Amino acid sequence: MKKVAIVGLGWLGMPLATALTARGWQVTGSKTTPDGVEAARMCGIASCELRLTPELECDADELEALLSVDALVVTLPASRTAEGGENYLRAVQNLVDSALAFNVPRIIFTSSTSVYGNGAGVMKETSPLQPVTVAGQTLVELENWLHDLPGTSVDILRLSGLVGPKRHPGRFLAGKTNVPDGEHGVNLVHLDDVVAAITLLLQTPKGGHIYNLSAPAHPARQQFYTAVAQQLGLTPPTFAAAENQHGKIIDGNKICDELGFEYRYPDPVTMPLG
Repeated sequence: MKKVAIVGLGWLGMPLATALTARGWQVTGSKTTPDGVEAARMCGIASCELRLTPELECDADELEALLSVDALVVTLPASRTAEGGENYLRAVQNLVDSALAFNVPRIIFTSSTSVYGNGAGVMKETSPLQPVTVAGQTLVELENWLHDLPGTSVDILRLSGLVGPKRHPGRFLAGKTNVPDGEHGVNLVHLDDVVAAITLLLQTPKGGHIYNLSAPAHPARQQFYTAVAQQLGLTPPTFAAAENQHGKIIDGNKICDELGFEYRYPDPVTMPLG
């Protein structure tokens, strides 16, 4: 049985913990409050209280139990973890430094396709990183730092817009008017596919990968948001006249070509609406 620690038992981390446990992995996770720890334990996931302020605050024995593992998965969204990019950067660095002190041999970090910025065209893993947001700039700095670490192997997953339970983007634009960039393709990936990709990486003997995760189909924003709003019974958005038809397309095929990964939801239009 392999052991994995998941820091951030949230919208992504909790389903990942459940999926890995079902596959026979021994999973330990972290929450920031005692109530959160208790809720995770009631779901059958061993958990400890860990806060990144950005200093690492955790009981010493519980930290040892958390990080005595074969792999650490970090699923902390850059925009929500701490106030400001600098705090987030330091928080993740402090966490990873602790993992290195416990000789964790494998780290998987969920980044974002925001690292590519607003450039047009197809974005592959080798495309220039030109972030325009604080979160994107922080993630680029963090990615570079992670890949220079000695004594551990780091995998980075750059996630497109996330779709899943209580988080369907069709709700975001419903009823809005004069929405720009209607001709641009959408870049989305379903929660189930992110969980499956992380699971596959944990089973892959060698780390050190960088992969985009994005459904292979990229319907135009106008087509997608109109169709999904109608399916949800909401008022479809209206879009402004097309000015720039050259948007950004995230190519998520490298993980398929190299590791045989298959997207369960290859087309955003058919992703569940729950």
